Amino acid sequence: MVQDSWQRTIEYVRVSLTEACNFCCPYCRPTAITPESQTNLLSPEEWLVILEAFHQLGIRALRLTGGEPLLYPHLDRLLQKLQDRQWFEDISMTTNGSLLAPRAETLRSLGLQRVNISLDAVEEATFDERTGRTGQLQAVIDGIEASLRAGFKTVKINTVLMESLSDEVVRSLLAYMDKWPVIWRFIEYMPFQGQKFRGPTFEMWYQQLERLCGGKLLPVGPASQTKAVTGFGPATYYRLPQGNLVGFIFPMSHSYCDSCNRVRLTSDGKLRLCLLRDEEADLVSLVRQGKTAQELAQHIADVLQLRKEQHEGADMDVPKRAMWRIGG
Repeated sequence: MVQDSWQRTIEYVRVSLTEACNFCCPYCRPTAITPESQTNLLSPEEWLVILEAFHQLGIRALRLTGGEPLLYPHLDRLLQKLQDRQWFEDISMTTNGSLLAPRAETLRSLGLQRVNISLDAVEEATFDERTGRTGQLQAVIDGIEASLRAGFKTVKINTVLMESLSDEVVRSLLAYMDKWPVIWRFIEYMPFQGQKFRGPTFEMWYQQLERLCGGKLLPVGPASQTKAVTGFGPATYYRLPQGNLVGFIFPMSHSYCDSCNRVRLTSDGKLRLCLLRDEEADLVSLVRQGKTAQELAQHIADVLQLRKEQHEGADMDVPKRAMWRIGG
């Protein structure tokens, strides 16, 4: 396995297949989809050279993201080629879920093992506001339920906490947790669009959940927090008093930089060393120059030594790339 200069082992890579998305969530992309977001896409063959290099470096887990990865026109072909090669022990996808219902069974048959589905509200008017679209909540719910039927190892729900939620809204989320056998993860708002940092913080959200659940949140520690259940991501997991498993991802108020095990690939073939920093390395140009996977692996190993110890937190400058151009 490969390490950076801070002795952090890199075992997880996130791949943004396309910048295109059919939603316009305000924390990610506050403008409508543009034709340019589906141009300059890497072919499956180009991705395979890059991913073989990461395989040679000992990367264990791969997550496909976007934009909306289901809009990548070669998704099934890429998954089939990855299934044929068996390079990674865990392949997952983050999706908004609206296009997932008719494809869930096929994706599972092509070797996709997990899905994370974004769901920022369960009340229709709020959902429409959060996604910049109308009438799509039911399609996302259908996608969640189709994924559960398809038999993925885990189905996770991602909710971005754009502001403090009322007790009534939190109770409605808890009701859905009881309805679906999913792992629900709560993600701290990050100021990618230049807005000031807003809560809730890790501590505020933890306390609100404990109060509404009527009991202590029990940490899921290393002995029981197995990757077979939770995957390779950065969430801190807790069990609610009623038994549901929930994850917290709070990079601003509860940084996990010291244990960060992942890097990102943007849809234009750049290696991004940190979500919240602008340092990048161009990989696809090397592929198009004819570099082999072995040569690329050595270059990636060298670039990883440039990773910083941590990001700058809530006082950070707004990254040059918006979230949708990095891969959420």
